[in-house]
Amino acid sequence: MKKTKLVILYLITSLIWLYASNYILTHYIPLALVNYFERGKEIFYILVTGGIFYFFILKKEELDTTKEQERRLSTLINSMVDFVNFKDGEGRWIQANDFGLQLFQLENVDYLGKKDSELAEYTEFYSGALKYCEVSDEETWENGTVTRCEEVVPLPNGTSKIFDTIKVPLFHDDGSREGLVIIGRDITTLRQTEERLNRTEKLSVVGELSASVAHEIRNPLTSLKGFVQLLQMEDDKHQDYYQIMLDELNRINHIVGELLLLAKPQHLKYTEISIQKILKDVISLLAVEATLYNVQIESHFPKEDIIIECEPNQLKQLFINLIKNSIEASKSDSKISIYLGLNEEHQVAITVKDQGCGISKELLQKIGEPFYSSKEKGTGLGLTVSYKIVQSHQGSINFDSEKGIGTTVNITLPVEQSSSADIRHSKATV
Repeated sequence: MKKTKLVILYLITSLIWLYASNYILTHYIPLALVNYFERGKEIFYILVTGGIFYFFILKKEELDTTKEQERRLSTLINSMVDFVNFKDGEGRWIQANDFGLQLFQLENVDYLGKKDSELAEYTEFYSGALKYCEVSDEETWENGTVTRCEEVVPLPNGTSKIFDTIKVPLFHDDGSREGLVIIGRDITTLRQTEERLNRTEKLSVVGELSASVAHEIRNPLTSLKGFVQLLQMEDDKHQDYYQIMLDELNRINHIVGELLLLAKPQHLKYTEISIQKILKDVISLLAVEATLYNVQIESHFPKEDIIIECEPNQLKQLFINLIKNSIEASKSDSKISIYLGLNEEHQVAITVKDQGCGISKELLQKIGEPFYSSKEKGTGLGLTVSYKIVQSHQGSINFDSEKGIGTTVNITLPVEQSSSADIRHSKATV
């Protein structure tokens, strides 16, 4: 009840009491008892009004305490980096923290008392996600127990976040629905870390396998290559066959070389060198192959040299692997664009973009795994080595591809490497 109505009700009740008591006093109370009745009336009025005021004072204190508790709870949940949401038994929003409102782009929306499907009208991008929440909530109610699942929430910038979502249904004593508590913890970084660990473990297994196999292969391989070259010199009749055998032996030797690169621990000797020089050398090296595929390589480099601490030979191998893959995947009469610059974190950012056949989302998740390749004769070790090179330089690499449109590879590398015991710095002449 509003304060104004309470005041009006109090005034009306007081007037009725005054007129009614005076009427009784005038017509029904003997003259000898009038004085006692008037005093009793006054005392009764004081007790009643005092009791009413005391009741409202207590209620106000309880209300202030409740508001203070709500304020503390609101401060607590708004300081959390998790998504927190309270709903009633009908699925209507009661309270949500700032993180959740920002996540679903509902910062300026009066969400109180609205269902997810109603809030979906206020945010076009998350409309589908909010409508799905109603379906997920209903499943929780039907189960009647705490449910936990991982949900992927897309972001407007094209990335996504992974949330470990816990839903707690609350029931009245009679079994009817009372409310629903939803807590979603952002575990995107955790999952990315686990993925990197899994990749590292795979590389470790491949390294151990490579160490035991590569050396055993190279010894007989050298003998075979020598005998084939000897026969090639003495037999002019079967030159084509000898050349095919030599090409295949060289291919095996190349694969063994990649295996050894994965197997042996890398004690890198970093030098300071222009990243433009490394990229220009690689582009010059692959120019002939690009011409054979009728592919044009375009470079977009800043005028001023960007000096980076790195192991130049490894970065050359990295760029050769990536640009060669782009050439082989490109369509005839298309182009490959290579961009170079510094990002906001003052890291070197390299982008290799082609207009090739592209990679499906399912296969894109397997990129970099040992022995996975979409090529008919590929081993998958090229990109595995590339990932290891980027990792050893404390950088990052990611692929963005669409089937039939092309692939974009984004690489970031620190300008300066963190100092460690096995890293020695030297100055290279550029």
